Amino acid sequence: MSRTVTQLSVPPTDEEGLRRQLVRLACDVHDGPLQSLTAAGYGVRDLQRRLTEAGELGADAILAELDTIVARLAGTESGLRTLIGLLEQRHLDGATVGELLEPEIEAFERQCPIHVSVRAPMALQPDSHSQGLAIRSVVREALTNIAKHARADHVQIRMEAGPAGILLEIEDDGSGFDFDGVRGDALGLAGMRQRIELLGGELDILTRPGGPTVVTARLERWYGE
Repeated sequence: MSRTVTQLSVPPTDEEGLRRQLVRLACDVHDGPLQSLTAAGYGVRDLQRRLTEAGELGADAILAELDTIVARLAGTESGLRTLIGLLEQRHLDGATVGELLEPEIEAFERQCPIHVSVRAPMALQPDSHSQGLAIRSVVREALTNIAKHARADHVQIRMEAGPAGILLEIEDDGSGFDFDGVRGDALGLAGMRQRIELLGGELDILTRPGGPTVVTARLERWYGE
């Protein structure tokens, strides 16, 4: 499915621009380092529980899981240093689309045997750290829902970028669902929509029982912000 992005934004006032930057920074902390710290905490508590059950884990398995937690905490430190940098400069060199998408797709493919095809400008660098996190967050949530609920055989991730904006679509050929019958806070829909809207964008979900399901995010370009 192909769409043309035509949305143009009105330049915000200085006060509004500052408010949006602070909100995006709060989202960055929530969706980046805070999530990593939470996941690390769950990992440590799970190891504590399992270690009390004699013989369940050998030393090698324990060390492997601890290595994962240590790596996650190191990544959290790096993420916090990056966010501190956001307070010191208006623009920040961030990850490319390829660097954002590939870890999410690899994790999805390890979780379920669903074929994923990608058509995207992998070398594109989003306009801000917040925008990159938004792209990663939408892809992660959409793939998580597909793995849990869709019973799909194929997923397509498409992205287009131009002067007007960025268009991201995730489509699966799974069973679909009755959108009107889903709670507004279910399937991570509220979180995805809020993050995109905080960046001045839009999120749409088109689906029906029997499928397909298409998640579409539109993001503004922020040259000059």
